[in-house]
Amino acid sequence: MSPSHGRVLHCAETIKGGIATYLRELIPLQCDEFGANNVLVVIPESQRKELPVPDGVKVETYPDVGGRASNAVRLAIKSLAVARRERVDVVHVHSTFAGALVRPFLALAYRSARVVYCAHGWAWDRPLSGTARTMVVAVERVMSWLSDVIVCISDHERYTALANGIAPARIVVVRNGVSRRRPVPLGGAPQWPDGRLRVLFVGRLDRQKGVDVLFDALRMLGDRVHAVVAGSSVLSDGTILATPENVTSIGWVSPGDLETLFASAQVLVVPSRWEGFGLIAAEAMRAGLPVLATRVGGLPEVVDDGVTGVMVEPESADALATALMRVSPQRWREMGEAGKARFAEHFTMERVHRELCAVYGFNS
Repeated sequence: MSPSHGRVLHCAETIKGGIATYLRELIPLQCDEFGANNVLVVIPESQRKELPVPDGVKVETYPDVGGRASNAVRLAIKSLAVARRERVDVVHVHSTFAGALVRPFLALAYRSARVVYCAHGWAWDRPLSGTARTMVVAVERVMSWLSDVIVCISDHERYTALANGIAPARIVVVRNGVSRRRPVPLGGAPQWPDGRLRVLFVGRLDRQKGVDVLFDALRMLGDRVHAVVAGSSVLSDGTILATPENVTSIGWVSPGDLETLFASAQVLVVPSRWEGFGLIAAEAMRAGLPVLATRVGGLPEVVDDGVTGVMVEPESADALATALMRVSPQRWREMGEAGKARFAEHFTMERVHRELCAVYGFNS
């Protein structure tokens, strides 16, 4: 018989964006079930403030002062030390770089724990050169044999894992979710100009998230729309992204401030070029905000086209602009209400927690 619970260690090389949300929502549920002293976390020192946790959760950090490869090595060393010292039963590894280093360290020096790996979006979904793609696939295949379970966050992730040679017996699909309990809204709503469609974008301003395509669409629409952009302001290649006149950029916001934005906007736009799941879409649906998203990765599994939002092809500013203008404000509201019901049925973190208990080998 499997135990009712054990000690779980979460390891992540970066928690900006979706992984931070995932852990913020999951850890309190695990604390309620396992006890806070049985939930441990290793994350970068510079991102500690991104992850508030319940009292009793032990959060250990490592200095992330170099490149991603050297930081991943520091993460692996720290994770191994914590796993051995605390005698954890499960090590849950989050994201590609963490998975590439933490798993072999555990295989070499701590085999007492069940190793659970989640890429949170496979690296091979990104546009890569032939050589880089071959290397990524090879690393993931080899590392998969050092995992007891590989958690895929969408059917899309499972399909691509199988297509790239990951053994089906190791794969479990646990679709992402967020807690039924919404954060308490904080602060006042932004000053939206009167008479314009209120558009919201939340995320990194990089190539993956497609914010450049959204900006092109917003330039086409001019004073018919106004967008608030919540996220980082520099592209991954270091290029500063020119902001259209009908955009207000406010940087990263707290969960409470994000709820205020959800309540005041009329539509969330998720214009990604690739996406393992699209957790922000589920967050918006929880708040009753409809979603305009691109038909990539796991997003079509989240947004029910024409019911809870609208799906368009990626990398098309014309398609985004047309969709924003084609749907009436009343229809956007109706889709937002439908999104609430879809969220409650399919995308709660409470359901994720139950399914992860089974993945961990715990009774729940």
